Amino acid sequence: MKFWIHRNGEKQGPIEDYDLRAMIRDGGVDRDTLVWFEDADGWTKASEVSLLSGEFVLTEIEPPPLPPTPAPFLMWRRVGARWFDFLLYQLLLLIVFRIGGMPFLPNPEVPQSGMAIIGLLLPVIIMEGALLSSLGYTPGKWLMGLRVTDREGGILSTGQATMRSLRVWVLGMGMRNGLLIIFGHLFNLWVVKKRGVPLWDVSGGFRVPGSELTTQRIVTFWILAGSLFSIFWILLWPELQPFVEAEMARQGK
Repeated sequence: MKFWIHRNGEKQGPIEDYDLRAMIRDGGVDRDTLVWFEDADGWTKASEVSLLSGEFVLTEIEPPPLPPTPAPFLMWRRVGARWFDFLLYQLLLLIVFRIGGMPFLPNPEVPQSGMAIIGLLLPVIIMEGALLSSLGYTPGKWLMGLRVTDREGGILSTGQATMRSLRVWVLGMGMRNGLLIIFGHLFNLWVVKKRGVPLWDVSGGFRVPGSELTTQRIVTFWILAGSLFSIFWILLWPELQPFVEAEMARQGK
């Protein structure tokens, strides 16, 4: 079947239908180009000709967007925000233990039970879920100018925020276990390199956009983080001191 096309003010043809379809696929003919063929009533848009319309459907199919690849500095802001929240929660736990007259450091001779681990994690998971579903950020993320959103940029629901927090504290923060924290960080840095986002944001398609970070906010972050760290160790020292002195005495013999 032969076609004529109207392009650049000129009539071109005859063109075989297979050649015209190739021109469409190559982008030489768009959907609004006027075409005519024998027995047609008049000039018609190419996309309205049944023999050609399928080619425009094919050309309009686009691959899904590439996975987000956060800038390295943004990733380190996320790490800094997470550790700020971790320090803050550790300090709050220590204060609660001190008020209750309970030892904060676990007894190395008594394995920590699963229920005890869950009991320590549950409050922070609930608190973080509540903050993300109401404000969109935690204290650390606020200081680093970060927010957690869904695919459309909206705030997370309570269920989404709580499940995300659970994944973070299990897969990223290793349930507060030192070795598991290191493994979780390294593994998720590898996932970020491959997928563009850490594990807890992959399934839900969550985003963590960052606003411009001012010098004042950076200085404030480090002052507050240093203060949390110092206060934590000052409060912990009376409980830690006997272990340190016993170890020094053992090494001195």
